[in-house]
Amino acid sequence: MSTEDWNEVKRLAADFQRAQLSSAAQRLSERNCIEIVNKLIEDKSLEVIHTNDGKEYLTHAQLMREIRDELIVHCGRINLVELQQIINVDFSHIEAKTNDIVKSDKNLNLILGKLIDSEYLDLIADEINDKLQESGQVSIAELTKHYDLPGDFIIEVIEQRLGTIIKGQMDQYDRDIIFTESYVARQTAIIRGVFSAITRPTPVISLLNQYKFHEKLFYNVIEKLVEQGRLKGSVVGGKQDKSSYVPDIYAKTQNNWVDSFYQQNGYLEYDTLARLGIQDGKSYLKRRYKSQDVLYLHTVCVGRSIQDQMDASIDEALNTNTWVDISPLLPSPFTDTDANQLLNKIMKDKPNARVFCDSIVASQSFLTKCKSPFENLMKKKAEKDAKNAPAMLKEEKAVASGSGKKDKRDERRKRATGGAGSTHSGVGGNAREVKIKKAKKGRGGRFVDAEDEEDMDDFTQGSRDRPQELKFMSQEEIEDVLSENLTDCSDNFISEIASELVRPLTKSYQEVARSIFMQTTGTSDSVDRRKTHSELQDRINGLWTNIKLFEKGIKIVSGKEDLQGQLYRYILKTLCSDISNLLFEALANDNMLRVEDSSTLTPELRAKLLNKFPANIQSKMTKLHNSLTEKNLDDFNSHFDDACSLCDVMLKKSDKKKDRQLIFNHRQALAEQIRNEEEPAMLLHLCSVMLFQTYTNCMIHVPGRCVPQLIAFLADEIPSEHHEQLLKFQGLVQKRLGTDRAEKLDDCSEKSDVEINSDTEVVAEMSSFVTVIREIALSKKHVPNKED
Repeated sequence: MSTEDWNEVKRLAADFQRAQLSSAAQRLSERNCIEIVNKLIEDKSLEVIHTNDGKEYLTHAQLMREIRDELIVHCGRINLVELQQIINVDFSHIEAKTNDIVKSDKNLNLILGKLIDSEYLDLIADEINDKLQESGQVSIAELTKHYDLPGDFIIEVIEQRLGTIIKGQMDQYDRDIIFTESYVARQTAIIRGVFSAITRPTPVISLLNQYKFHEKLFYNVIEKLVEQGRLKGSVVGGKQDKSSYVPDIYAKTQNNWVDSFYQQNGYLEYDTLARLGIQDGKSYLKRRYKSQDVLYLHTVCVGRSIQDQMDASIDEALNTNTWVDISPLLPSPFTDTDANQLLNKIMKDKPNARVFCDSIVASQSFLTKCKSPFENLMKKKAEKDAKNAPAMLKEEKAVASGSGKKDKRDERRKRATGGAGSTHSGVGGNAREVKIKKAKKGRGGRFVDAEDEEDMDDFTQGSRDRPQELKFMSQEEIEDVLSENLTDCSDNFISEIASELVRPLTKSYQEVARSIFMQTTGTSDSVDRRKTHSELQDRINGLWTNIKLFEKGIKIVSGKEDLQGQLYRYILKTLCSDISNLLFEALANDNMLRVEDSSTLTPELRAKLLNKFPANIQSKMTKLHNSLTEKNLDDFNSHFDDACSLCDVMLKKSDKKKDRQLIFNHRQALAEQIRNEEEPAMLLHLCSVMLFQTYTNCMIHVPGRCVPQLIAFLADEIPSEHHEQLLKFQGLVQKRLGTDRAEKLDDCSEKSDVEINSDTEVVAEMSSFVTVIREIALSKKHVPNKED
């Protein structure tokens, strides 16, 4: 291509803002023309925008001109999506150029993807004005829906043209409504006429519904009318459904009646004001009497005169050490709540008085006088209780609860004393050493000590017994005494006085009882007190000796950590708990606390009793109580001595001679019980304990569930043939216990002949072993240890 042709195409391309390339030069082929234009674009000599089909191009200036042209064609409003389809270029170019146009031209707006010019806005302003003049009002919500434009934008357009294109006004309380001045004038005239004819309080909502007033315009108009004095009245209750219009003539009459009633009676009832048409009576009175000393109660308001009357009546009652009920002194509309609120206001400056039954005021001296009839009763009851308190209180409670439980405990102690668990002589003659009961069936044939089950029974029964303080009289009994002395008082008043006096009378009685008890238990009862203390010391030392001897036996099984741990926990649960309960019982009696026999004290009751002890006792006894849940006796031994010092109990030192005698007596008791025992499981238990003591010369306190472990420990202590016999007998016992348990679980099933024969064989074989086991346990003589 010649240079002349090239320059001609370049000139033509620059001249055309939008053209088909085939018409760029008549003398050149379309292909050559396209090549020239593309070369110009590559060299950036020509900046153009290609159409979506690529057959046309536009310069940026041409694109902006076509956007403006299309806006004119579409009457000043066009959607950008529609604009992109018409010009046929990419939407990003349309959007970018439109934003540039809007920035440079203040008469154009881009709203929600729509390009709008000011002429279009003037056009819709004319349409809005036509609708406004036709109907008198137009809502922005309707315009937003009709023109598909945001409400805020339409409000802005209207505000710019109010008074020029749009002949109307916008409601100052609600900018979503536009009114014409003539419409406002008509509404104002109607409202003025309607409300001028009203002579009594009228709900505004009924007038709105009847005359179809525009609610948003109504409040603005009526407020102006009232301010201008065109309406003689006021709207009360705010802009709500409960608001009412009150004419001045009615309000004047109403106010005169309210003032007159208040001056004559000194109070006003809110319900009365409601019947007069004053809906919010309390607020009305606060506005009207804001400068006066008025007390606003629940249903009435009270003036200074009634407050002074009540104050004077109360002062008179306090000065004469009596009481006064203000309910009869108050007008009938006053409720109990009103009376109580009034009293709370008056009583702020009277700390020496109390309020009862919401309306009765009594002086503190009157309450003190009410205690007088109980002084003689306290002395009589204290003299009677002092003979039994505190040590005999527990026996009184035991008698009241019945003799069944006591007989049961005596029977258990008797069995334990006469069997393998106790001895009749020596240091521990009065103490429970070891209680070996008949073993019961457990899961999988495991041994379960019957004592464990009885301990659970004690826990269930003991949970019903609570440590109690020394009581004087119940509230009902106090009410009966007060009724005889206060004949002019109502039952409710007496009941509340009794409730107020229960605790003070109880404390006073405890002091009187303690004083009389200390007087009556002087030198005359010193011998009995020493005897009781001596018995306590003997019981504690007996149990303490047994615990130390059993602890020695536990230490022998040191190679069996699992068995040793169970034995420690068992002795803590039984003997250590028993000896601790003795201390708890003694301290409770010393502190005037009711406690039944120490055997009924459970861990829960001990914890509750601790809270009632003085601080110095509580600290030491809490440590002792917590040590009963440890895994060994170290903490118990260290804290028990401190606890004994609280009761002046001196623990005796170990005496080897008495210890040997105690061990011998324990062996004799075991031997006697083995000879008389017929139950195989219990016999195995006794024989295991007997063999342990025989070959180790130490006593052992073991629960039934640990018998298999004890037999396993004896494997290294007794002859192998004896151990084999024990194992065989143990297997038969476990098999028999397992069979009995299965029968209990399935009572309805019938045994087969094979099962019956098998059970018979087990019983027969077990019976043949009984004599052998007895001989094994009783044939071995005492083996003295090195200390002997």
